[in-house]
Amino acid sequence: MPKRVCFYVGLPKTGTTTIQQYLRKQDDNLRSVGFLYPGPREHQALDAHYNHPVMFNAMMGKMKTPAAGLDVEGCREVVAQALGKFHESDLTDLVWSYEAMALSVHNWDVDYLTGILAGAEARIVFFARYTDDWIESLVKQNVWARAGPRAEKLYVRPLRPVVASAPAEEGAASRSARSTLGVGVKIIEALQIMRSILPSAEIVVRSYDENRAAGTVVSGALAAMGVPLETFPGADEDAGVRNATKAEAYSMLLYHLEIAKAGMDVVRDISSATQTRDRKGLEFEPLKGRCFRFLSDENVFEARAYYERLREDYPDLPPQPPYVSRPAERSLPRDEGLALLEWLRPDISDATFDKACAVYPLI
Repeated sequence: MPKRVCFYVGLPKTGTTTIQQYLRKQDDNLRSVGFLYPGPREHQALDAHYNHPVMFNAMMGKMKTPAAGLDVEGCREVVAQALGKFHESDLTDLVWSYEAMALSVHNWDVDYLTGILAGAEARIVFFARYTDDWIESLVKQNVWARAGPRAEKLYVRPLRPVVASAPAEEGAASRSARSTLGVGVKIIEALQIMRSILPSAEIVVRSYDENRAAGTVVSGALAAMGVPLETFPGADEDAGVRNATKAEAYSMLLYHLEIAKAGMDVVRDISSATQTRDRKGLEFEPLKGRCFRFLSDENVFEARAYYERLREDYPDLPPQPPYVSRPAERSLPRDEGLALLEWLRPDISDATFDKACAVYPLI
């Protein structure tokens, strides 16, 4: 039986983390149906316990993210070990996954990938999402990430603007990630590049929105990888829900503070306070029921056009639901921002409060 290597090239905010965590927990069950999802037992010799950055760095040919102290050659050695064991075994399918794979495709080391895929079929699994909803979620993720564990690394560069402040230079479409909205173009480009560099690979594009509505995000990913679902009848229930939606007003508050360069410690302190209030079930009454959104109607139309371009290449993707404009505020005025900070004050330090109030922009 031919061997097959599957790359699950996830995007942020499309269930990738939930799917990866589920796969890690199902190591023995996956092996029982012929699937290898490399984990600690493949990396024990090199003390490398996280397989996803290992493959990501190997296919980039660069150290894009820390991998248990390994350099690029160390990462490639781990990958070679896993591939060697895979080819020697009775297993039929090997799955590699990392959230940043898709949008980094222009940096894939084609010669390296061609070499490691020799003697095996290749499959690429990709979850697409309605682009306007995805970009709105991506903006929020970028905001909250700067208050999370990776904050120090992220603060090296400024927060990516929602939209470009000026038209992109001619011929610079592939660099449109200068804005979050421009990342919509990169999805289309990414799939086109994958097709050009791995022309024999089977590319399976699934709808995240369709699977989410049906409650089948995890089982849908397994099916796309070729995993027999009868072995995992409760996959979606067992995987559970990750990354609960953050309150829109809190996202807008942190966004304005980050744009105003309030500083990492200030943003972290306030982020922690908002989560404390959420855990207590408390809500700032003056903003209750208010709708905030980062994208304008014009931005939404542009994002929806990107999705339609994607459907030209993958017509099995579901059509977008009709767009109905809803009243939404695209900023949190200074007086209301300061009122929200005052409400959070019992859970933040005086220094944080003073700094946040001092830099909060006049809106």
